Amino acid sequence: MEFQEVVKKAFVIVGYSSVGKWDGELVYPIPSLWKRAASIIGEEGVEKIVGICLSPRSNQYFYTCGIEIDRVNFHKVKEDMTLHTFPEQKYVVFTHRGPAKNITATYGEIWRVFDRNGYSIKAGMPEIEIVRTDLFGKEECDD
Repeated sequence: MEFQEVVKKAFVIVGYSSVGKWDGELVYPIPSLWKRAASIIGEEGVEKIVGICLSPRSNQYFYTCGIEIDRVNFHKVKEDMTLHTFPEQKYVVFTHRGPAKNITATYGEIWRVFDRNGYSIKAGMPEIEIVRTDLFGKEECDD
């Protein structure tokens, strides 16, 4: 699987958040958070929706789905949204191709690449998913 290292400048995410867990009684809020974030798509200048997972590769996590903002636009921040800031950091970037239902296979390959190449996620840093807004509603396409 191809990937590249990229230094991403500090950024702010505003969106909808929830806790989740994989072990024991499954709590999987991610699809509902993406559905809520879809309401942001029609807003001016929103070209991508961003999913943030803290702590990656963990049985329990905190997930936020929303948009990246460069300044606080109060008309975009609704009462039930959360806001998170992240410092400049180096990221390893992968691209998923194919239907959304195949994302788990892509993640399996990503973690194998991480393990083979000695990558680790710095404590407190997120796993980031970015989806272009023009792909919403096209979860079965190969893009």
